[in-house]
Amino acid sequence: MRKKLLYLSLLLLPAALLINLGIMVFIDDEAIRSLVAQEMLWSGNFVSPTMHGDAYLNKPPLWNWILALSFTLHGEVNEWAARLPTVLGLLGFAATTYYFSRKHFPSYLAAIHALTVITCGRMLFWDSMLALIDVTFSWVVYVQIMLLYEHGRNGNWWKAFGWTYALTAVGFMLKGLPAIVFQGLSVFAVLGWTRSWKQFFRPAHIFSGIACLAVLALYYWQYSEYVDLEKVARRLFVESGKRTAVAHGLVESVQHVVAFPFEMSYHFLPWTLLLVYLLQPGSWAKLKKNDFAAFMLVAFLANIPIYWLSPNVYPRYLLMLFPLLFGSLLFLHQSHAANNTRSYRTLRYTFLALMTLCAVVIPFAPLFPGTEVVSYAWLKSILLGAAAGAIVWMAWQSERNLLILFTVFLLLLRIGFNFFVLPPRADQDERGILVRNTAYNVMEGHEKDSVAIFGYTLIEPATGYYLTKARGHVVRRQFEGFDSTTHYLVSPIEYPGLEVIQTDSLYLRHLSRARPDGDVYYPFGTLPSPPRERVEWNKPLRDGMGSGM
Repeated sequence: MRKKLLYLSLLLLPAALLINLGIMVFIDDEAIRSLVAQEMLWSGNFVSPTMHGDAYLNKPPLWNWILALSFTLHGEVNEWAARLPTVLGLLGFAATTYYFSRKHFPSYLAAIHALTVITCGRMLFWDSMLALIDVTFSWVVYVQIMLLYEHGRNGNWWKAFGWTYALTAVGFMLKGLPAIVFQGLSVFAVLGWTRSWKQFFRPAHIFSGIACLAVLALYYWQYSEYVDLEKVARRLFVESGKRTAVAHGLVESVQHVVAFPFEMSYHFLPWTLLLVYLLQPGSWAKLKKNDFAAFMLVAFLANIPIYWLSPNVYPRYLLMLFPLLFGSLLFLHQSHAANNTRSYRTLRYTFLALMTLCAVVIPFAPLFPGTEVVSYAWLKSILLGAAAGAIVWMAWQSERNLLILFTVFLLLLRIGFNFFVLPPRADQDERGILVRNTAYNVMEGHEKDSVAIFGYTLIEPATGYYLTKARGHVVRRQFEGFDSTTHYLVSPIEYPGLEVIQTDSLYLRHLSRARPDGDVYYPFGTLPSPPRERVEWNKPLRDGMGSGM
């Protein structure tokens, strides 16, 4: 029965991860990655990322290359094509988790460990649906940690450092400096765990690090033909440092330190409920019976302080770390289940109660507001409710299979989420729909006109993406050489005194949320008195204002 349930979980994965994947309007970070990838395809320049023809400095280009490949294979640029690589990266992440865990855990426990990567709340109901770097980057970092451990504990330091510094280069090309930070902390964790501190100064480590830098230098040597690398380096440090305590006040930092463990435990439910095992006396002694389980907790604790001490951190930045914690917690769960401890019984009945409650609600999903847009709603809810009810009944009957039944139930919940939450959410996303529609309306009728963004006008990325998609080619920023025939998109916030003969307007959703006095629209039209000089900006540039390069 257990093997059949594992196969069932695999069969449910495509439905759980793919149904209605492309239905929602892009959030801004998705739009950035997609717009940069689209402009690469149009320009044929895969070395120097751009947004609106202006140098984009915030991130290296590897994720944009991946999206560009997906767009090419799909034959078009859209939300589905942008988000599919995230799903594939997640499946690779889970498969890799199983591969390494199977070396040290029974196959059943390794499979559950792999499924926790997919079914933790933050991943299952948010990050797996977005075209962001973080899932794939987390996969790369997790493999780094695992390879350091596997080869390091066997004394194969050339492999340990060689492979992981190669992956550090990959991670850097995905997200920049965090890849180096994770590698450094994980190296210290492994060297400390294996009591091999001398390896830090040995040729294997030194030459592997140099090789990593050499690989990155090859790319940046090519990149230097397009931009000033000093500005790129400054921007990468700003991107990495703006989340830290240095960029925030003392009070905010202290509040974050106190709230962090509770917030992260919430985001990674339900598997963080297993923390009840770790908080009990003797948990470390139990973990030390399995070197892998103990090391995973050490690796987690070695890397987590960066974010614990950094305000303004998103849970997606920690996606590579919680599988380490989950592995340790599952090992403890196995021990508690074998001894039928009070903690295990409490957790078991908590899981059963949650499953039962949800199974009772699922058949009545069509009664919730907004679900009238769901086709065949009652048929879907009854079938899902029946499946969920069967899983709950089996969970009450088969205690030994509780974890796999719980993961199957979570996948059914995600399918229900795809059916009954995503369509109403997409239908009721008035601001997102307005962003897309006004972008299309602005471009309508201007196919033969010259169109540009005026200077450092702040453009929200989703707005810029849909504007570009409606245009069919790059909508460039223009900093000089203005004329009276080009139609410009102008921010009245950055350029309040600039006169525009307005023919249309463009909606800005985030600026509108921040303005209690009403929605924000940018005028779109020609300039009766275009500036003769290049426009400059002497204040700090905000995200969305371009680089001027």
